[in-house]
Amino acid sequence: MLLKGELFQAPINNPKRVLDLGTGTGLWAIEYADTNPDSQVIGIDLSAIQPSWVPPNCRFEIDDFEQPWSYSKPFDYIHGRELEGSIRDHDSLFKQAFDNLNPNGWFEIASFDVNTYSDDGTHLGATNLLLSIKHMHESSRMFGKDMTSSQSWKDRMKKAGFVNVKEDIHKLPQSPWPKDPKLKELGRYHQLNMLEAMPIYTYALFSRVLGWTRAEIEGLLAGIRMELRDTSYHLYTKVRVVYGQKPAGPVSASAT
Repeated sequence: MLLKGELFQAPINNPKRVLDLGTGTGLWAIEYADTNPDSQVIGIDLSAIQPSWVPPNCRFEIDDFEQPWSYSKPFDYIHGRELEGSIRDHDSLFKQAFDNLNPNGWFEIASFDVNTYSDDGTHLGATNLLLSIKHMHESSRMFGKDMTSSQSWKDRMKKAGFVNVKEDIHKLPQSPWPKDPKLKELGRYHQLNMLEAMPIYTYALFSRVLGWTRAEIEGLLAGIRMELRDTSYHLYTKVRVVYGQKPAGPVSASAT
C-alpha cells in the first residue's frame, strides 16, 4: 500500500532470475512470481515457514544469506525487505549481492527505521516509545545486528561497486492519526504491527542482552501501548528503499 501496490522500485526490466533474501512467509516471492511468470524466483530464509502450494516458477530454500553464497548462476534482480536487525556483516552482504548479479542487474533492499518521528514535535511526548527505541538501538549493537543500519545502506551500496544508486524515503504513520484516509489506514495497519512486534523484540533483546526483568519489560510495554493508541501523538517512521545497479562487465558468480 505504501509503495502504491508495486512490489519493487528499482527500474528492473523483466529479470529472468530473481532472489528474495530473508523471504519469511514467502509472500513477496509468491506475488512476484505470480505477476511475472517468465521469471524464476528463489526465496531463502532460515525458517521453513513458506506455503507448499506456490507458483511453478517459485521455490524456497532454507539458507542463511550471511553465509557464503554458492549459486550456480547469477541473478538479474536481488531483493531484500525488512532485514533491519538481521544483518551482522553489511559489507559482506552487499559484496555478495554484487558478485552474484549479472551485469546491469539490480539489488534492492528496503526496511523501516526502528525509530519514531513527528513534524510537530509531538513524538517527544511518547517517552516510553522513545526509551524503548533507545534501548533497542543499544542492545542490537551489543548483539551484533545493529537496528540503525538502514541509514548507511546507500553509502554501503556505492562502496560495493553499484552505480545508479538511489534512496527513496517514505513516511509511514505509526497510528491512525492522519486525516488522509489512505494514510490513516496505513497507520492503523502499522499500529497493529508495532503492538504485535514490540513484545517480541523487547523480550528478546532487553532480557537476554540488557538483563531486564519481566516486570520492567511489561511496565515499559504498557506505556508503549498507551502511546501508540493515543492519536494526539503524530508519530511516523521512515521506510527506506535503496537500490543500485551492477555496471556492465563480465559475470562475477562462478558456476559450481
